[in-house]
Amino acid sequence: MLRQRRRISFGWWVLTVLTSLVLLGMAAEFVYAQTVTHGFNCITPGASEMDKTTGQEQLLVDITHHAGELTATFRFYNVGPQPCSITDIYIQDGHLTSFLYLINGEGVVFSIGATPGNLPDGQYAEPPFVATKRFSSDSDPPIMPNGINQGEELTAFYSVEGGTTVYDIEAEVGQGILRIGFHVQAFGDGKSAAFVNSLEQVPEPATVLLLGLGCLFFLKKRKKNY
Repeated sequence: MLRQRRRISFGWWVLTVLTSLVLLGMAAEFVYAQTVTHGFNCITPGASEMDKTTGQEQLLVDITHHAGELTATFRFYNVGPQPCSITDIYIQDGHLTSFLYLINGEGVVFSIGATPGNLPDGQYAEPPFVATKRFSSDSDPPIMPNGINQGEELTAFYSVEGGTTVYDIEAEVGQGILRIGFHVQAFGDGKSAAFVNSLEQVPEPATVLLLGLGCLFFLKKRKKNY
């Protein structure tokens, strides 16, 4: 019985150390690079429920601002597994000042500038989506194969106003001032639809892990009380 208690105590000691390391890592990351993640909602009238669900479950953007730098990084990605291709990306600017450059992920070929100049079906967003043309980009021909398909990503770098932090960017996203629009094609039914970023932030995996550890700690204390 004593050995068993020692093993349990040692296990919780290890868990505590690991949790501390995770927190320290998050603190270090918070100082040097702060990231927020958003999903997307469909704005196209008449889009099928399957296409809406596919886009809302698979399309994401990570927005990162590195402390002390005048650059914001936007990572656009499609986690899959259902077929769909992000072929046009539109931005309503906020604190962004210029489009710096793109890094195409494997299988993705995008260029700065988009045709058409505004998000298709953008008039159905609330309020209507009006793209800042100098921040848009789209896939090169062949359009859908070179778009952001399942498991693919694209990273765009924008300059930001001096003194801007991720909190300023996040505040503008949350207020609908800085918005991101996707034109998505090649759904399983062959149709296309438009999506605009949701206002709510998606929890990061590390945050979910910490919440899970907190639940375990709570259950352990509850068992002791009984």
